[in-house]
Amino acid sequence: MNIYFPNSNSINEWTEWHLTPNGWEKGTFSREGNPQLIEVEPPENRVLTCRYHENITINSTWLQKHIIEIWRDSGCKIIDELLEKFAGCPESL
Repeated sequence: MNIYFPNSNSINEWTEWHLTPNGWEKGTFSREGNPQLIEVEPPENRVLTCRYHENITINSTWLQKHIIEIWRDSGCKIIDELLEKFAGCPESL
């Protein structure tokens, strides 16, 4: 299968996910072909924010996926409980 992305050496898309007592909520995201970020205000009750990335380069046919933690409420003692209840950061754009 050939994939063609005109005028691009790589595709880099990502979505921020916020863990709250109610579960994961989708936040700010970036999509290829849209020069602007779609900004979403983080929920006030978030305890953890991570960013899920998907990358592919012109020299590779492999989709690279990774998650990074970008914010954590250092005073929150229930993060581990919430991660156990709702699982890790969603691997979804």
